Amino acid sequence: MTRISASNAWLESRRETFDDVVRALAGADSSRILKELDQKTFDLLGAFGRYEGAVSIASRLERLGQLQVAGDLSVAIEPPVGSSSGRKVSGTYYQSPTFQFDQAGDKTNRSPDRGLDEYGPFDVEFFAKKKPRIAVITPRAHKGVVENFLFKFLHGIQGERTFSLGFIRKYHLSGCDVSLHPFDGATTDANAYREACRRALLSGEIDLAIVITSEDQAHLTGDNSPYLVAKSAFMGQGVPVQDVRIETVRLSKLAYPLNSIALACYAKLGGIPFVIAAPRSLTHELVIGIGSAHVKESRLTAPERVVGITTVFSADGNYLLSNTSREADYDDYPRELLRSLTECIDAIKIRNAWQKGDELRLIFHVFKPLKDIEAAAVKELVERLTRTYAKVEFAFVHVSTDHDWVMFDRASAGVNRGASGRAKGHYVPERGRAVPIGQRELLVAVSGPTDLKSALHGAPKPLLLKLHRHSTFTDIEYLGRQAFRFTAMSWRNMYPSRIPVTILYSNLIAELLGQLRHVRNWNADAVATKLRSSRWFL
Repeated sequence: MTRISASNAWLESRRETFDDVVRALAGADSSRILKELDQKTFDLLGAFGRYEGAVSIASRLERLGQLQVAGDLSVAIEPPVGSSSGRKVSGTYYQSPTFQFDQAGDKTNRSPDRGLDEYGPFDVEFFAKKKPRIAVITPRAHKGVVENFLFKFLHGIQGERTFSLGFIRKYHLSGCDVSLHPFDGATTDANAYREACRRALLSGEIDLAIVITSEDQAHLTGDNSPYLVAKSAFMGQGVPVQDVRIETVRLSKLAYPLNSIALACYAKLGGIPFVIAAPRSLTHELVIGIGSAHVKESRLTAPERVVGITTVFSADGNYLLSNTSREADYDDYPRELLRSLTECIDAIKIRNAWQKGDELRLIFHVFKPLKDIEAAAVKELVERLTRTYAKVEFAFVHVSTDHDWVMFDRASAGVNRGASGRAKGHYVPERGRAVPIGQRELLVAVSGPTDLKSALHGAPKPLLLKLHRHSTFTDIEYLGRQAFRFTAMSWRNMYPSRIPVTILYSNLIAELLGQLRHVRNWNADAVATKLRSSRWFL
């Protein structure tokens, strides 16, 4: 153990660190103090408290009259828009999308979970791996509880509607060949994991690896991380990996976690669980997501910015994830974007038999405001495409959660009012509420009252969609509805996400591949070759 002077030690600005300090100082009173602090924080940051506070502050400032800010420039403070009878907020409501479970469009459901239970996955008729070979890597000390977990995963939990069918029946498989590979070592022993993965790869063909990890290794990076070492070993040989923490395995209520794990496993095997029905159009459409992650080799090193790229395309009225998934350094990503996009267009035009007279639309969801030089790089590609196709239009949409806008709904009483009399989501708008704030900007609520974790959850931030001025396709209403549909398309779990999968998947790609760069012998080419049809990043 390393010892340092207390004067040289600093506390990290993390909630768990703050809680530890309160417990150390307050002892038995810490629980009461932390609860009171949570309540005081909610009174400031909850939707109702923030609204009342904003109106109160604005009213006091309004009574002061004109405020001189610079020279002859003065401003007047008014109440928040929509809080007074004279200033209304106009908006619309986006309904949740329809999920589709067959190519003909006859099998649909508003719930992806219920649709899978009723119909099976979208590609049930042409999915090739009907009896996947699954290798399970686990410390020997956990072998028994892991075996029980695997039985529930494969065959379901009787009496639990959420996951009564199990992985095999829910996804219409004929079975699974499961091989357990226990090893001697702790969940923090990266070398033991590496050797166990190597033995599993030598034992025969593998379609999917399930690796049991733990929360104890969450802070480890590079070659010290069993999670990353296992990912590197298997993915380098073209085998996707599903990570499951031992803390999850030990849960008494497993239905919901197993449901999400099964969904991700099927997608990692190359399956298509469901798609979202899209408005049919005469225009071929590609939606490109550009996300990023800050990756650190260790907790004390400076982060590097890595950019991930995903492509979703519309075909026959369905949104489908393309096989193109890349990552690049921040400085190199415009060049990688052009290369990736050109490759994707070439592949899809053959697949969908595009003709010279067809119209093409490119929609970019980006994690930051696009610079003019970046927009110009894509416009160069568009100009090349116009020599082949009758019309090519494009839109650059900055998808942001980092902004100062907040949406309130004074008609929202919240949900699930418990014994305490407090409801979740008081003044929180329903998911799908959209409000334009200009010709090229739109706010969309992506977390409604039912999505909040507790009655003390703060006011959720809406998505801010900003359309770049160089865009030639400028229908912000269409773009808003599309981005909202993509928040429900995740194959990572059964619940909608707070950002579109175009950005979510790109962020996951950037983060995972950025971390794997620091693991020795990592084979990055496997992502573009052997793992091309797998959603390995989920």
